[in-house]
Amino acid sequence: MGLPTPTATPLSSTSGSRPQQGQRADRDAFCAAMTHLPSGVSIITTQGPDGPLGCTVNSVISLSAQPPSLLVSLAATSRTLLHALRTGGFAVNVVSWRQRELYRRFAQGDPLRRFDGVTHTVRDGQPVLAHTSAVFTCTVERSIEVGDHTLLVGSPTEAFHDADARPLVLHRHRAHRLDPYAARSREADAG
Repeated sequence: MGLPTPTATPLSSTSGSRPQQGQRADRDAFCAAMTHLPSGVSIITTQGPDGPLGCTVNSVISLSAQPPSLLVSLAATSRTLLHALRTGGFAVNVVSWRQRELYRRFAQGDPLRRFDGVTHTVRDGQPVLAHTSAVFTCTVERSIEVGDHTLLVGSPTEAFHDADARPLVLHRHRAHRLDPYAARSREADAG
């Protein structure tokens, strides 16, 4: 017995009227509502002409397991995006709680000084941060412009993780620590 065929079901409007074509939510309302969606935090890194570059993102998703691929969304004006496209590669560094001071630095700090004093190595030609929860080194498979961002589809050449690292999660502009051991403890108590 196979899986059912996916189908698209139109959403019904609760008010009886449908939004007009091209109508969009207010930008500020959209951004405020999105802060209620907890998200992981990653730092995308690549090589620039004068050394490593990087920026913070919270938009990384797994696209496919076979073949492995992931998607990253970067501002169209990002220096990291420009050089990832030029070099054909980037790394996704999943931020751990131990690295929590880095996520703001790579989001707001001087782009040319973000790596100052930051421990990193080079793997598959890409800068990889120390003490991450996980890392994916990727080649750029394709790029897609959407609004004020560009989506990079990456083909991971390496993927590794630290099973003991506690990942950092953002919710309503605040950093939170996930504790994988707490979930195991609750499961054991329930069993």
